[in-house]
Amino acid sequence: MFEYLKNISELLAHWATVITLIVLICSVCLASKHLKELKTQRHWQNFNEMNVRYADLLGKIPEKIKLGSCSIESDDLEIKIWIRQYFDLYSEEYWLNEKKLLPEEMWKGRIRPGVVLNLKEYPILEHGYIYWKNKGAFNHPKNFHNVVDEDIQNANEQGKTQYHCAN
Repeated sequence: MFEYLKNISELLAHWATVITLIVLICSVCLASKHLKELKTQRHWQNFNEMNVRYADLLGKIPEKIKLGSCSIESDDLEIKIWIRQYFDLYSEEYWLNEKKLLPEEMWKGRIRPGVVLNLKEYPILEHGYIYWKNKGAFNHPKNFHNVVDEDIQNANEQGKTQYHCAN
C-alpha cells in the first residue's frame, strides 16, 4: 500500500509540475500580449496628445501668417514666438518618433507630410526656422536640423503655394 501511494504521489507531482509549467507559459504569453497592446495604446495616446497640441497651435496662427503679410525680419514678436512654438512641437514629435513612442505609420504618413504641406503653404515657416536655427535653437533632439532641412527641401521641390510673405 505504501508503495502504491508513493507511486501515485510521484505521478501526481509529475503532472502538477507539467500543469504548472503550462499555466506559467500561458501566463507569460498573455502578459506579453497585454504589454504589447499597452505599448501600442501608449503610442496612439502620444500621437493623439500631440495632435491636440498641434490643433491648438494652428488655431492660434497669427493672422499675418495666414494672409502672407509678414516677415521674420520684422520686430513682430507674435510671429517669431509662434514659429518657435511650431518647431518646438515638431522637435518633440521627432523625439517621440526616435524613441519609438509614436506609431511609425503616422510619423511617415501624417506628421512629416503635414510639416511639408505647412512649409509650402506658409513660407514664413522656413524663414522663421532659419532665424531660430541661427540663434542656436532646435539642437535637441540630435539630427532634428537634418529632418527639418529635408522637409524644407521637399517643400521647395513640390513648389510653394499662393501664400508668400515679404522678405
